[in-house]
Amino acid sequence: MAKNKGDLILRDRMEFDLDASGDRTTVYGRIDLSAYVSVANKRGLAVKNIFFHVREQNSTRLPNTGLWDWAVADEVADATGHVAGLKLVATSRAYENMADIGIASPDVLCVKEYLSITSPTVDPANGTSYAYAENFYGPMDLHPEGYTLVSDLLIGVAADKWLANVDSTLEVDVMLIAEEVSVTQERMNDMLQQAQDL
Repeated sequence: MAKNKGDLILRDRMEFDLDASGDRTTVYGRIDLSAYVSVANKRGLAVKNIFFHVREQNSTRLPNTGLWDWAVADEVADATGHVAGLKLVATSRAYENMADIGIASPDVLCVKEYLSITSPTVDPANGTSYAYAENFYGPMDLHPEGYTLVSDLLIGVAADKWLANVDSTLEVDVMLIAEEVSVTQERMNDMLQQAQDL
């Protein structure tokens, strides 16, 4: 059910592949919002919230649930340990490299980061420890004044050394809660000018 009368709940599912090293250079999926936004008609979407859900559809570890396993290096820990990361963003601007995106980046609506650390050990069966962190900065954190989309929404992803999923495909479900709004010509001109300046 919508959070408020008039709210839209839009959902999409995207896939991304990891290579033999568990890496994924920056790649984007696009959520088509052309049914809701129009520069010519001065229509936009006021974004209220965005949620991500990473899934492992063909999981060998958890095949009955499709849950994504954060323990990225429990079977390959060595004397150096292991650090891995996965980052998801929602943005109206395509950045070339996910490493350039932070909470101060223009036109970024939300950032979600996963970090997995396996401690150094020469014997993975004894004494290995794990640490996991998840950071999420949503639209209300990054744009407390509100953010109005007048274009499609891009969902970006990148990964470093996510060894549990080498040579495999992960899925990310996206849910967007927004409200259709009218945009004044002055505000529309401001948004278009900002897009050209940056």
